Amino acid sequence: MKKTHKTSLSLTLLAAAGASLALASCGGGTTDDELPATVSIGELTNTSAADYAHNRWGLIEAATLETYAESWSTVDSAGTTAAPNGRPAHLAEDARLVVLQLNAANRAAGENFVPSSPSEGVYVYELDAFRFNETRDTGLISDSVRYQASGPTTDAWLTRYGIDLSRDFVVFAAGENTAANGAFFQDLGRAVYWLSYWGADLQHLAILNGTLKQNYPGDLSSSKTADGSVSNDGFSVRSLRVDHTSLTIPLEDFLEVVDGELGAEGVITGFDSQFLIDARPTAQFDRTTPTAAFFDTHPGQFITTAWNSSGAPSPDETGRAKTYVLYEGHVRGATSFPWAALLQDIGDGNWKYRSKAELEAIFTAAGYAPADRTTTALISQCRTNFEVQVNGFAARVILGYPTVYFDGSLVEYFSLVSGHPDSALNLAPTDPAYRFRTDTPARSQHYEEGTGDVASTTESDDGVVAYNVAGGSDALERRAAQAVINRDATTTRLALDADREYKRLP
Repeated sequence: MKKTHKTSLSLTLLAAAGASLALASCGGGTTDDELPATVSIGELTNTSAADYAHNRWGLIEAATLETYAESWSTVDSAGTTAAPNGRPAHLAEDARLVVLQLNAANRAAGENFVPSSPSEGVYVYELDAFRFNETRDTGLISDSVRYQASGPTTDAWLTRYGIDLSRDFVVFAAGENTAANGAFFQDLGRAVYWLSYWGADLQHLAILNGTLKQNYPGDLSSSKTADGSVSNDGFSVRSLRVDHTSLTIPLEDFLEVVDGELGAEGVITGFDSQFLIDARPTAQFDRTTPTAAFFDTHPGQFITTAWNSSGAPSPDETGRAKTYVLYEGHVRGATSFPWAALLQDIGDGNWKYRSKAELEAIFTAAGYAPADRTTTALISQCRTNFEVQVNGFAARVILGYPTVYFDGSLVEYFSLVSGHPDSALNLAPTDPAYRFRTDTPARSQHYEEGTGDVASTTESDDGVVAYNVAGGSDALERRAAQAVINRDATTTRLALDADREYKRLP
């Protein structure tokens, strides 16, 4: 079955507004005696209130967080059509409020943190540089691309902050905006995705809409809770007897979707149609970005940084020293859906999510309408599965759309070649892993100026190309990096299988 979608979306369309929607969700699933209940992605969604100030979880406003911090011992009695006036009513009496800040708010006089009050069950921490993922072995890829953090890593992290996901309420917040846009929402969204993957109920998770520095109405504090000072009594994600690993799609299933032209049956339970999002800026998607590292001599090339580099391409010497994927373009059938278009600066760099109505209109303009949620699964990917966390959170947690994530994203996808000019990088037809190659017209699309969407398989110093090739005659060396690949691989789901096994009963 073939499903066709547009492959680009203008910022004009992305700014459009539309009608609101409503959808409630619940949990459920099937299991055997030892493994946790498997939950379909259709049950792993949440729908926001039209007014974010009325949300109790998911996307919450700073005034709601202030209410929680100051009135946590009081049970909310405001109902669901007004702002909360205490702890969410669905939580247990012994539930703790755990606020995790990506950074300090940097207000005057050292007032950087939401006030902590352990006697009232309120604990506030500043997070370190851990970004909720780690290097895993998928069977095909190892020691390079970062995927969902493993069970042992997750349990150690929860112990560090004294969190019991079956009881506590966890809020992720940015102290201040340290970038030129709302990029902090990428980390916030990734955190919710990761804990949800490990079985956390969305009604126990929230992110702050905007920063504490610019939005928190009350006084902030100079103190915070010390790491490791609070016990979670040995809580482990093993005790969450649900399996949410369906949120992450492994490469082999992702390729079935691509090969099935976004109409793969039986790959994502309950959804035989798919809509594929590429959350990078459109100029990276279609290879027209003027900031490509070698755009002056190799237009359309050296745009997507590889697994061992970070950030966007840059034309300066620092940017040219970065490494890049083996070829450029996008996954065939993907829709350009820039993450930043879902956010807005409401003044002086105060970035927040657009209204629910605007978000729905943006998705509709991209080609995914509210009615599609009953038949079509959203698949989110970008370069490293961070940019798309903004899109994924908006879809799954605000609008209630069924969503999965391709964790390996393009740093994995663009490493799997068999036609690269450097033959040492190529998978051979005799390699078991050859079936995972992606540099074919059926699996990848590359733009050539003036010709529309045309696949290219020849590197050329004279024009737009498909492959990034190291070396060359440039003033600065061109660099390309391939993920660590097991050429004998027959599966790409070892990490997912390991995570499922981690929750098996003894």
